[in-house]
Amino acid sequence: MSKDIIANKEAPILSVSELVKTYDGKNVVDGISFEVKKGEIFGILGPNGAGKTTTLEMLEALRPIDGGWATLSGIDIAKKPEEIKALIGVQPQTPSF
Repeated sequence: MSKDIIANKEAPILSVSELVKTYDGKNVVDGISFEVKKGEIFGILGPNGAGKTTTLEMLEALRPIDGGWATLSGIDIAKKPEEIKALIGVQPQTPSF
């Protein structure tokens, strides 16, 4: 983990820049950028098919990133997916029906 991230509480824990995911020649995630700092609560909202799940799967290192970049705690998600997977835990929403 980057010492700069640990030393600077204001540094973003998650940085996303121009993130892109393409399926069959169509961008389903088209250049989104955002930052989340430690302690912040952040949500991704949108209608069905907007790319929310795909975005989260890229950030979880479950799907490859086709463009742009993302870091978690200073670790490049695309370059070190196994390190990212060891660092995080995810509980997806499960339908109750």
